[in-house]
Amino acid sequence: HQIATTTTVTTSNTSCSSAAMIAAFGSRSHLETDSSAQRSFVRTVLMKAFHFFVSLFVSSKVHDTQCGFKLFHERASQVIFDTLHLRRWAFDTEVVLLCDQLGIQILEVGVPWQEVDGSKLSTSKLALAIVSITMLRDMVCVRTCYSLGIWKVQKRKDIIVNTHNMNT
Repeated sequence: HQIATTTTVTTSNTSCSSAAMIAAFGSRSHLETDSSAQRSFVRTVLMKAFHFFVSLFVSSKVHDTQCGFKLFHERASQVIFDTLHLRRWAFDTEVVLLCDQLGIQILEVGVPWQEVDGSKLSTSKLALAIVSITMLRDMVCVRTCYSLGIWKVQKRKDIIVNTHNMNT
């Protein structure tokens, strides 16, 4: 899995076909070696555990679901956010799962990143543990609810993607 290291995402045609629907996720995973050295040991362990559980319960297509940068094709954003149930920290994982189920292409774009003071996430060990457990619970909930049909993907005819064309 390769990550583009450019921060430019462009489209030359604003009336793209449904096969061109994308969700672009900003990613810091290309910086993982550098940024791990700047994070606390606890935060690095929690990050790696979170990535493991995302790949186990949601998808292995995105290495960094928690980077704040996301860009969606207009029709993709409509169906994803009309369907979305989670409103907490792990909502990004439901977005990835919905993209997978709807056949929306996911691009991971490397972005420059620096850790700065003032994160919305408390960095105390107890707070990190509580948030981590909550996010794990949410991922299990997402997988379970969609798998059992408790939550349904709202497939609309005007946004269904032809996945055959995206693989060529």
